[in-house]
Amino acid sequence: MATYNLAIELGTSNTVIYVAGLGVALKEPSCIAIETVNKKKVVKCVGTEAKNLVGKTNNSVEVHFPICEGVIYNFQYAKLMLKEFLKKISPSGILKPKKRVVFIHPCGLTRDEKNRIRDLAYALNITTTALIPSTVCALIGMEVEENDPNSHFVLNIGGGVTDISIINNNHIIRGATINVGGNQIDANISDFVKNEFQVILGDNTLEKIKNSVGSLLNNDISSINVVGLEIDTRHRKEIRIFSKDILPIICGAFNKIADACEALLNMCSSEVLSDINKFGVYVCGGVANITGVDKYLSKILNLPVYVDVDPDSSVIMGAGNLLNNQVLLNNICKELKG
Repeated sequence: MATYNLAIELGTSNTVIYVAGLGVALKEPSCIAIETVNKKKVVKCVGTEAKNLVGKTNNSVEVHFPICEGVIYNFQYAKLMLKEFLKKISPSGILKPKKRVVFIHPCGLTRDEKNRIRDLAYALNITTTALIPSTVCALIGMEVEENDPNSHFVLNIGGGVTDISIINNNHIIRGATINVGGNQIDANISDFVKNEFQVILGDNTLEKIKNSVGSLLNNDISSINVVGLEIDTRHRKEIRIFSKDILPIICGAFNKIADACEALLNMCSSEVLSDINKFGVYVCGGVANITGVDKYLSKILNLPVYVDVDPDSSVIMGAGNLLNNQVLLNNICKELKG
């Protein structure tokens, strides 16, 4: 029986690493800055440092996000980024001799996309890998009992994608991954600001707007002042964004998520639907922090909806629980291979 000592979530927005016995050892943006020095490309920095360079570099530095919509988009930069992250949590190479890693992934990955993760692991001398869907980890992280015979509906709404699964006994019986997430919401807010105010906002500012005033409540009166550049003059301009301004954008994203949920429910047996009617929908992921998620989805789906207390951490904490329960982890791996 393999004993795993690391869990890694290579997300579109963030990479999170859990070390068995220690807990979450790293959570940083999935970002890498590459600098050209004497015609050679070298790693300048990764994670938070790299993301802070967005829009602030000269021509010799490029900032890349190698994970796109939950998939390894640029293999070489993903490898360099993860290598640096592993150095951060183990600078002396203490984990090097027997690195056995659980990789968390969207449930809708193709075989080729999963093989890309395995190739990445091999390139970093990781001896043994287990690929576990994010929603399976999330359900465990939300402390649903091991070997629970009931079926459960789980939504993981992340930066690049939303993972939707119906799970029974830690096995996905219905699942889908859709390209709706925080990054798409940010892009739509950017388009709105350009059209409404003729102002360009940076990526970090767009994310701040979403996190600060993003809401699914019609009566939300929150607002935020941000600074951008006028499209015509390139002059600095401060604008005020209200929650109601971006409400149609937030609703549009969640309507797509709800449509996908309903499509999945329509494929279920009456027995599974009975369980879901009883236990409702469990929601996690960074975008689940948006105000009113539970009420909005509950009204559309006509089901109870529960947002985890710490939705950002549900997936990685579930993976950590698996590291601490190697018997369950190996049983899940066997089930997935089967």
